[in-house]
Amino acid sequence: MRRQQPQLAIAKHVLVALAWAGGGLVVAAAATGDQGRDISREFRYLMGTSVEVRAAGGTAEVRAEAIGEAFGAMAEVDRVMSNWRADSEITAANRDAPDFDVRLSDPLFSVIQAGQLTADRSGGAFDMTVGPAVKLWGFRSRKPHAPTADELAAIRSLVNYRNVILDSEKRTMRFVRPGMEIDLGGIAKGFAVEVAAGSLRRRGLAGFIDAGGNQYMLGLPPGKSSWTVGIRDPDHEGLLGVLELPEGSVSTSAQYANFLTIDGRKVGHIIDPRTLVPCETSLSVTIFSPDGTLADAASKAAFVLGPAKGVAFIDSFPMMLGVIAYRDAAGKVALAMTDRARKVYRPVVTR
Repeated sequence: MRRQQPQLAIAKHVLVALAWAGGGLVVAAAATGDQGRDISREFRYLMGTSVEVRAAGGTAEVRAEAIGEAFGAMAEVDRVMSNWRADSEITAANRDAPDFDVRLSDPLFSVIQAGQLTADRSGGAFDMTVGPAVKLWGFRSRKPHAPTADELAAIRSLVNYRNVILDSEKRTMRFVRPGMEIDLGGIAKGFAVEVAAGSLRRRGLAGFIDAGGNQYMLGLPPGKSSWTVGIRDPDHEGLLGVLELPEGSVSTSAQYANFLTIDGRKVGHIIDPRTLVPCETSLSVTIFSPDGTLADAASKAAFVLGPAKGVAFIDSFPMMLGVIAYRDAAGKVALAMTDRARKVYRPVVTR
């Protein structure tokens, strides 16, 4: 569970086309030798989504042990970081942080610190304190509600990442205002898939972790030098193009993946923390990064920032690349991408 602190210099759904002997949506083989011909996989429901863990290489016993540990690690992340659980560490911290400095576990502090880094670098386009707006629009209760201007004004002071005070030395957090809360829904899964991948890596296995919009790719497909990750067409079945990527984490954020219908109109779940209104600047964002936590948070920030500012934001992380799908002036789907993404992107026509 222990995670290195995010470095300042380095930093829903994607269709992942993963090559395997015989094709299909399956995990890559181990990076060395022929051991990757043996694969084990398992599905469980965790963190509000169906999670798949695939392990390749080693023996069946080693793969089973790794998969079990990977799911256990993700379950622990959920126990620590879920706002939906009354017994989670983040729930207790949200309750106490307005009154005194709350000492956080290393994993929780690390994730919140990464979220604050992303918030600061994006100018607040990502903000873990956006929870009151998420609730107001009905995304927590799944009861759609169009807030009035007065209702939005009433929670305005509660949504501001600058009012979260972190002490890196003491590993503590405190809120400046009562009524605030940290919501890790936009970042915790990225951390979880990376931690889960570590359970495979420690045993010399390759694998693939999929947690509903967040994936971690470990090792390489047999006979391949990269993973092939597809960018879904938001308007049609099929792909706009593919990215050829090394081992690492992929996070995709999209309004088509989670929305409510309010007054006959689809309203996506990604809210701009600066306006408290669901964002329409992008259609989808796909981020690749060696750091799963930052990939998850950055995909939300870039979505809110839109094509031009979003690309500049992604480029501010040297080991990150990204593709932003948006609607151009003619109403057509267009793509903006970082230079690093352009080098590994190729368009496809599947419709």
